[in-house]
Amino acid sequence: MNLFSATRLTKSYEDKTLLDSVSFGIEDDERIGLIGVNGTGKSTLLRIVAGLDVPDSGQLALAGGAVVRYLPQDPLFDPEITVQDVLQAAELSFEARAILTRVGITDFTARMGTLSGGQRKRVALTRVLTESADLLILDEPTNHIDDATVVWLEGFLQKRSGGLLMVTHDRYFLERAVNRIFELDAGQLYRYPGNYEAFLQGKLLREESALATEQKRQNFLRNELTWIQRGARARSTKQKARSERYYETLEHGPQTGTGTVDLWTATSRLGQTVIEAEQVSKGYGHALIRDFTYRVDRTDRVGVVGPSGCGKSTLLRMLAGQLLPDTGRITIGATVRSGYYSQEQAPIDEHKRVLEFVREQAHYVETQDGQTITAAQMLERFSFAGSTHWTPVGNLSGGERRRLALLSLLIGAPNVLLLDEPTNDLDLATLAVLEDYLDHFAGAVIVVSHDRYFVDRVCN
Repeated sequence: MNLFSATRLTKSYEDKTLLDSVSFGIEDDERIGLIGVNGTGKSTLLRIVAGLDVPDSGQLALAGGAVVRYLPQDPLFDPEITVQDVLQAAELSFEARAILTRVGITDFTARMGTLSGGQRKRVALTRVLTESADLLILDEPTNHIDDATVVWLEGFLQKRSGGLLMVTHDRYFLERAVNRIFELDAGQLYRYPGNYEAFLQGKLLREESALATEQKRQNFLRNELTWIQRGARARSTKQKARSERYYETLEHGPQTGTGTVDLWTATSRLGQTVIEAEQVSKGYGHALIRDFTYRVDRTDRVGVVGPSGCGKSTLLRMLAGQLLPDTGRITIGATVRSGYYSQEQAPIDEHKRVLEFVREQAHYVETQDGQTITAAQMLERFSFAGSTHWTPVGNLSGGERRRLALLSLLIGAPNVLLLDEPTNDLDLATLAVLEDYLDHFAGAVIVVSHDRYFVDRVCN
């Protein structure tokens, strides 16, 4: 049964077209993964389907009586209400208690203002999973939950009846939990039946077809240009039509999409001593880390995994020198330049322009091969087109802000990277290039991540 249909949707934000005459439908047995580069409008499309935003034009149709539930990327709550209040029940059901416990929330009377961003997201996830819905809409549901919970969520969504539309960049999740993929690219929506593997095959065929079409277009233009340069006169109707066809083809250039991310390797020299932890212990009322000893090697690619709340971020902050252990000692080498990427990014002045923000970190960077790259060039290499350089940071999407924060870290030429959930909210294109960057990074990498694909790909 068709739950939802959209016809010729258009939506623009300032000077950027997010949806350009997009049409699609959602059936009650479809589990759809929506993917695309950060800033293309994925969250906007979810909000339109959820009825929380409106298109500039186009028609929407929801099946009569159908109930829609929506999980935003960054849920907002009154800080004074409790977890139990969010679930809107005087007494929590067995299912709600089980899911809250599963996602690491055990104090049901805790006020929302005392919880971290990740904990608030997990409470919001519990709410939508326990409410009845014909169409469930989830924006990055796997962010801030551990590996075991992601596996549980896969099974939950596979067994659940009803339609599903979600944004996620967890590639294993896309492989196992969806049966259709939508790709949003340059205002167009491309549809692929099947899971992530089927999407990769379909996208390859689409791009090969587009390349063949573009080659034909360029060959036509070359031939017509030769004809025009011979001095052809547009006297006859036939000659005039041929000339007009040339200019029309010239105007319809290739679909360039949203661009690709290009990282570079800029690091500083790293000495023999990197980071050494000796008999380190740390706790908050109860022990999180006890008698931990480890010597970080210059070539390390270490993944830190474990249940939510077990101390992964605490360990990373100690290795970064931002937090002292209760007992034991951490020694950081004299030549170490740590690049610490926090799970919860510090607030950015939303009125600041993108280029101004980057220039605060560095006006230019020297790469290992001797190149000098300016701040503007860095932004372009990181898929921020020139037209966005003077855009206020407040106008960026959540994923674009994460990408900007990652850029500001890397331009400082660190030689040790300490990354706490770096894949949250990053699109698949950025993830692939970040993985390639880490392959060539001439320093140590320690990463906390629930992204199983990323850990398998990067860590040794």
